[in-house]
Amino acid sequence: MITNLIGGRLSSWSMKSTKLHTPVLVLDAGFQPVNVVPVRRAMILLCKGKAVAVEESEQQLHSAQRAWKMPVIIRLLISVAHRVYRVVRVKLNRRNLFGRDRYRCQYCGDEEGPFTIDHVVPKSRKTPSYPGGGPTTWENCVTACIPCNRRKGGQLLSETDMRLQHVPREPHWLPPVLFQRFLKPSLHPSWNDYLFNGN
Repeated sequence: MITNLIGGRLSSWSMKSTKLHTPVLVLDAGFQPVNVVPVRRAMILLCKGKAVAVEESEQQLHSAQRAWKMPVIIRLLISVAHRVYRVVRVKLNRRNLFGRDRYRCQYCGDEEGPFTIDHVVPKSRKTPSYPGGGPTTWENCVTACIPCNRRKGGQLLSETDMRLQHVPREPHWLPPVLFQRFLKPSLHPSWNDYLFNGN
């Protein structure tokens, strides 16, 4: 069984199937997301004993001898050095900011967009914390829909009745930002329990 799978000798039906390219979320031993791999690679890790399935689909893969449920999430049995990811600073740009905020307005919760970047403390406002005006940083920028951005304008939050849904922070994990291309429309619902935690 393992030899057949690792050697790539899945049945011809399976090899031609697009199922083998379905994305699988990979967690490290501490359940932190570290990668996304195709089903075929996930099956190899499972059969080599380097990972265990955390979530499985009802869909199946077939070899000449047997069938397996397709993995949706797997967990590595070896720890991945967290510092490898933590030392990589995530670039602050529109795409990554929207990814951090999960494409949702941080004021009203709108998920339809279009979205803009709002400075919580406006660039034009000087405060004790920001004597030079609001900076363009992870902690001072959030995703906002156009109506909310216009409504807030150049005001401080204390001058409005608006509230942030989440405290903006710099992402400490690179993978969730990399995974954003899987968020819509192919993100499996079970991934939500592991992505973006702690951001």
